[in-house]
Amino acid sequence: MPKPEALPWVRAGALYVAGTTAWAAVAAVDPRAGETVVVSGATGGVGSIAVQLLRLRRAHVVAVASGRHRVWLESQGATLVGYGSGAAERLRRAIESDGGGKAHAFLDFHGGEYPRTALDLGVPPRRINTLDYGAAAALGTRSQGNAEGTDRAVLSELAELAATGRIEVPVDATYPMTEVRAAFAHLEHDHPLGKVVLLPDNTGVTEA
Repeated sequence: MPKPEALPWVRAGALYVAGTTAWAAVAAVDPRAGETVVVSGATGGVGSIAVQLLRLRRAHVVAVASGRHRVWLESQGATLVGYGSGAAERLRRAIESDGGGKAHAFLDFHGGEYPRTALDLGVPPRRINTLDYGAAAALGTRSQGNAEGTDRAVLSELAELAATGRIEVPVDATYPMTEVRAAFAHLEHDHPLGKVVLLPDNTGVTEA
Protein backbone atom coordinates (compact mmCIF):
# COMPACT_ATOMS: atom_id res chain seq x y z
CA MET A 1 0.00 0.00 0.00
CA PRO A 2 1.28 3.54 -0.69
CA LYS A 3 2.59 5.70 2.16
CA PRO A 4 0.43 8.77 2.86
CA GLU A 5 2.32 11.86 1.75
CA ALA A 6 1.86 13.53 5.15
CA LEU A 7 3.50 10.61 7.00
CA PRO A 8 7.33 10.88 7.05
CA TRP A 9 9.31 7.79 6.11
CA VAL A 10 10.93 7.33 9.53
CA ARG A 11 7.59 7.32 11.28
CA ALA A 12 5.98 5.16 8.61
CA GLY A 13 8.71 2.57 9.09
CA ALA A 14 8.37 2.74 12.86
CA LEU A 15 4.60 2.33 12.63
CA TYR A 16 4.41 -1.02 10.86
CA VAL A 17 5.21 -3.80 13.37
CA ALA A 18 4.62 -1.70 16.48
CA GLY A 19 1.32 -0.38 15.15
CA THR A 20 -0.09 -3.69 13.98
CA THR A 21 0.91 -5.35 17.26
CA ALA A 22 -0.76 -2.58 19.27
CA TRP A 23 -3.88 -2.72 17.11
CA ALA A 24 -4.21 -6.50 17.54
CA ALA A 25 -3.67 -6.31 21.30
CA VAL A 26 -6.32 -3.60 21.74
CA ALA A 27 -8.76 -5.48 19.51
CA ALA A 28 -8.18 -8.68 21.52
CA VAL A 29 -9.50 -7.15 24.75
CA ASP A 30 -12.16 -5.03 22.98
CA PRO A 31 -12.26 -2.05 25.40
CA ARG A 32 -15.44 -0.05 25.72
CA ALA A 33 -15.85 3.64 26.45
CA GLY A 34 -15.34 4.36 30.14
CA GLU A 35 -13.59 1.10 30.95
CA THR A 36 -10.23 1.06 32.73
CA VAL A 37 -7.41 -0.66 30.87
CA VAL A 38 -3.98 -1.22 32.42
CA VAL A 39 -1.01 -1.09 30.03
CA SER A 40 2.43 -2.31 31.08
CA GLY A 41 5.31 -1.12 28.92
CA ALA A 42 3.06 1.81 28.06
CA THR A 43 5.68 4.11 26.54
CA GLY A 44 7.59 1.60 24.41
CA GLY A 45 7.17 1.36 20.66
CA VAL A 46 4.05 -0.83 20.90
CA GLY A 47 2.67 0.49 24.18
CA SER A 48 2.76 4.15 23.15
CA ILE A 49 0.56 3.40 20.14
CA ALA A 50 -1.75 1.14 22.16
CA VAL A 51 -2.30 3.94 24.69
CA GLN A 52 -3.45 6.21 21.88
CA LEU A 53 -5.72 3.60 20.31
CA LEU A 54 -7.32 3.11 23.73
CA ARG A 55 -7.81 6.88 23.99
CA LEU A 56 -9.64 6.86 20.66
CA ARG A 57 -11.95 4.21 22.11
CA ARG A 58 -12.50 6.51 25.13
CA ALA A 59 -11.10 3.98 27.60
CA HIS A 60 -9.25 5.17 30.71
CA VAL A 61 -5.61 4.04 30.74
CA VAL A 62 -3.56 3.24 33.82
CA ALA A 63 -0.02 3.13 32.41
CA VAL A 64 2.93 1.28 33.93
CA ALA A 65 5.99 3.12 32.64
CA SER A 66 9.04 5.19 33.48
CA GLY A 67 8.27 8.39 35.39
CA ARG A 68 10.28 10.39 32.87
CA HIS A 69 7.35 10.10 30.44
CA ARG A 70 4.69 11.43 32.81
CA VAL A 71 3.99 14.55 30.72
CA TRP A 72 3.42 12.56 27.54
CA LEU A 73 1.16 10.04 29.28
CA GLU A 74 -0.88 12.77 30.92
CA SER A 75 -1.28 14.43 27.52
CA GLN A 76 -2.94 11.17 26.45
CA GLY A 77 -5.25 11.19 29.47
CA ALA A 78 -3.43 8.27 31.12
CA THR A 79 -2.58 7.78 34.79
CA LEU A 80 1.07 6.88 35.41
CA VAL A 81 2.17 4.09 37.74
CA GLY A 82 5.96 3.81 37.97
CA TYR A 83 7.96 0.65 37.43
CA GLY A 84 9.84 -1.08 40.21
CA SER A 85 9.25 -2.68 43.58
CA GLY A 86 5.67 -2.37 44.77
CA ALA A 87 4.25 -1.68 41.30
CA ALA A 88 1.37 -4.13 41.83
CA GLU A 89 0.19 -2.34 44.97
CA ARG A 90 0.59 1.07 43.29
CA LEU A 91 -1.49 -0.24 40.42
CA ARG A 92 -4.21 -1.34 42.79
CA ARG A 93 -4.32 2.08 44.46
CA ALA A 94 -4.38 3.90 41.11
CA ILE A 95 -7.26 1.75 39.88
CA GLU A 96 -9.21 2.36 43.07
CA SER A 97 -8.75 6.12 42.89
CA ASP A 98 -8.90 6.74 39.12
CA GLY A 99 -10.58 3.70 37.65
CA GLY A 100 -13.63 3.28 39.83
CA GLY A 101 -12.06 0.39 41.72
CA LYS A 102 -11.92 -2.09 38.83
CA ALA A 103 -9.56 -2.95 35.99
CA HIS A 104 -11.60 -4.20 33.06
CA ALA A 105 -8.73 -5.22 30.76
CA PHE A 106 -4.94 -5.48 30.78
CA LEU A 107 -2.42 -5.12 27.94
CA ASP A 108 1.03 -6.45 28.79
CA PHE A 109 3.94 -5.34 26.61
CA HIS A 110 6.57 -6.01 29.26
CA GLY A 111 6.17 -9.62 30.43
CA GLY A 112 7.54 -10.95 33.67
CA GLU A 113 5.09 -10.71 36.55
CA TYR A 114 2.45 -8.62 34.78
CA PRO A 115 0.17 -11.36 33.38
CA ARG A 116 -0.13 -12.80 36.90
CA THR A 117 -0.65 -9.31 38.32
CA ALA A 118 -3.52 -8.82 35.88
CA LEU A 119 -5.23 -11.96 37.19
CA ASP A 120 -4.60 -10.86 40.78
CA LEU A 121 -6.38 -7.59 39.95
CA GLY A 122 -9.43 -9.59 38.95
CA VAL A 123 -9.16 -9.12 35.18
CA PRO A 124 -10.71 -12.12 33.34
CA PRO A 125 -8.14 -14.10 31.29
CA ARG A 126 -10.06 -13.39 28.07
CA ARG A 127 -9.47 -9.66 28.62
CA ILE A 128 -5.74 -9.96 29.27
CA ASN A 129 -3.41 -9.79 26.28
CA THR A 130 0.31 -10.38 26.72
CA LEU A 131 3.23 -10.71 24.33
CA ASP A 132 4.71 -13.24 26.78
CA TYR A 133 3.46 -16.29 24.92
CA GLY A 134 4.66 -18.73 27.57
CA ALA A 135 2.69 -16.89 30.24
CA ALA A 136 -0.36 -16.77 28.00
CA ALA A 137 -0.24 -20.54 27.50
CA ALA A 138 0.25 -21.18 31.21
CA LEU A 139 -2.41 -18.76 32.44
CA GLY A 140 -4.99 -19.02 29.67
CA THR A 141 -4.82 -15.38 28.59
CA ARG A 142 -4.82 -13.98 25.08
CA SER A 143 -1.61 -13.39 23.13
CA GLN A 144 -2.58 -11.49 19.97
CA GLY A 145 0.18 -9.56 18.23
CA ASN A 146 1.74 -8.65 14.92
CA ALA A 147 0.59 -11.80 13.12
CA GLU A 148 -3.04 -11.00 13.88
CA GLY A 149 -2.71 -7.30 13.09
CA THR A 150 -0.86 -7.54 9.78
CA ASP A 151 -3.64 -6.81 7.35
CA ARG A 152 -3.92 -4.27 4.55
CA ALA A 153 -7.03 -2.70 6.07
CA VAL A 154 -5.36 -2.38 9.48
CA LEU A 155 -2.23 -0.84 7.98
CA SER A 156 -4.31 1.60 5.98
CA GLU A 157 -6.25 2.63 9.09
CA LEU A 158 -3.10 3.12 11.17
CA ALA A 159 -1.35 5.09 8.43
CA GLU A 160 -4.37 7.37 8.05
CA LEU A 161 -4.57 7.93 11.83
CA ALA A 162 -0.88 8.85 11.90
CA ALA A 163 -0.95 10.99 8.76
CA THR A 164 -3.89 13.03 10.05
CA GLY A 165 -2.43 13.48 13.55
CA ARG A 166 -5.05 11.42 15.40
CA ILE A 167 -2.18 9.31 16.72
CA GLU A 168 1.53 10.07 16.80
CA VAL A 169 4.36 7.62 16.22
CA PRO A 170 6.91 8.59 18.88
CA VAL A 171 10.51 8.24 17.68
CA ASP A 172 12.92 8.84 20.54
CA ALA A 173 16.12 8.71 18.46
CA THR A 174 17.55 7.66 15.11
CA TYR A 175 20.93 6.04 14.47
CA PRO A 176 22.82 5.13 11.31
CA MET A 177 23.37 1.42 10.68
CA THR A 178 27.00 1.84 11.70
CA GLU A 179 25.86 2.63 15.27
CA VAL A 180 23.71 -0.43 15.95
CA ARG A 181 25.35 -1.07 19.33
CA ALA A 182 24.69 2.48 20.47
CA ALA A 183 21.06 2.19 19.38
CA PHE A 184 20.54 -1.01 21.35
CA ALA A 185 22.28 0.47 24.39
CA HIS A 186 19.95 3.47 24.24
CA LEU A 187 16.92 1.19 23.93
CA GLU A 188 18.00 -1.02 26.82
CA HIS A 189 19.15 1.57 29.34
CA ASP A 190 17.33 4.86 28.68
CA HIS A 191 13.62 3.86 28.69
CA PRO A 192 12.95 5.77 25.46
CA LEU A 193 9.52 7.03 24.49
CA GLY A 194 8.41 5.08 21.44
CA LYS A 195 10.86 3.72 18.89
CA VAL A 196 14.58 3.88 18.31
CA VAL A 197 15.04 3.75 14.53
CA LEU A 198 18.01 2.57 12.48
CA LEU A 199 18.44 4.51 9.23
CA PRO A 200 19.58 2.58 6.15
CA ASP A 201 22.79 3.87 4.56
CA ASN A 202 22.70 6.21 1.56
CA THR A 203 18.94 6.81 1.59
CA GLY A 204 18.93 10.48 2.50
CA VAL A 205 16.31 9.78 5.17
CA THR A 206 17.13 11.91 8.20
CA GLU A 207 13.77 12.98 9.64
CA ALA A 208 13.16 11.67 13.18
